[in-house]
Amino acid sequence: MPQAKIVVLTTGGTIASSLDPSGRYRSGALSGEALMQHVQLPTGAGPLVEVRSILQKPSNAITLEDLLEIRRHCLVLVADPCVTGVVVTHGTDTLEETACFLDFTLPAHFPVVITGAQRAPHESGTDAYRNLADAVQVAGNKQAGGLGVVVVFNQSIFAARDVRKVSSFQLDGFAAPASGYVGYVDGCRVGIRQGPWRRGSYLNPEGPLPRVDIVPAYLDADAGLVESVLDGGTSGLVIDALGRGHVPPSWVDPIARACGAGVAVVVVSSCLRGPVHPTYEFSGSLADLASVGAIPVSDLSARKARLALALLLATPSQEDLASRFRTLTA
Repeated sequence: MPQAKIVVLTTGGTIASSLDPSGRYRSGALSGEALMQHVQLPTGAGPLVEVRSILQKPSNAITLEDLLEIRRHCLVLVADPCVTGVVVTHGTDTLEETACFLDFTLPAHFPVVITGAQRAPHESGTDAYRNLADAVQVAGNKQAGGLGVVVVFNQSIFAARDVRKVSSFQLDGFAAPASGYVGYVDGCRVGIRQGPWRRGSYLNPEGPLPRVDIVPAYLDADAGLVESVLDGGTSGLVIDALGRGHVPPSWVDPIARACGAGVAVVVVSSCLRGPVHPTYEFSGSLADLASVGAIPVSDLSARKARLALALLLATPSQEDLASRFRTLTA
């Protein structure tokens, strides 16, 4: 009978960086095997740990095609009865996006844990090895099944949909401002304090993901920003709106034209906490945008809503897009 194993998929990032002759860090220089040589796991009978390096790049260079490739590897491992969990190491710049993408597209019963590092392995006080060891422990813990994809960082466990990068350099670089952490890792102990809601189904995109763009709203922002994105041939648009879902009044007409032309337009809040809501009646309010066909979406950041929209557009369904978003984010 083959022994159970956890598979670590490495993709590069700070956690796999080494010092460049320039004195700066070369992200993704270390292979997964080289990284795991320094990770100390708890002693005792546990699953084997197998390492597979699938990408070697900084996370600012991760593409939609890369996300589909990472998902493909995960699906193969989900189907392997010997594999009890998966860890994905990743650069922190876009870690939250990859985590959320996988949460949208993988079954919830199978533990998938994403981690990275704020300090490179060669730095004093690096968090690379600690975060990776903690992630392996969580992936091998029975309580992790059913949580969906989670992010393990600085001894904390976060739901993929809620986690945000909150510091560019400190070790507590990730948090979930709206919901808090799911649990923690204390030495050899994994404590799950709450479970994120996860639906039974997941998205199964067909073919390449379509282009979806993000346009941030801000004081007196020119409507030409929206128009230029639409002229570029996008399939979908996410408005990173003010407050409860508001934009400058001049944006309403180009958004209405986009909706009329069949471009999917989604409105989210740029705030760290709180949903969009049609509370107000004025030009540029969420009620105004919804009246011309824009779709309000709560509880997703703009970057995550972009991936959700791309996935929904690439996944055939008889339901209308607004209903599918409600199912996805309920």
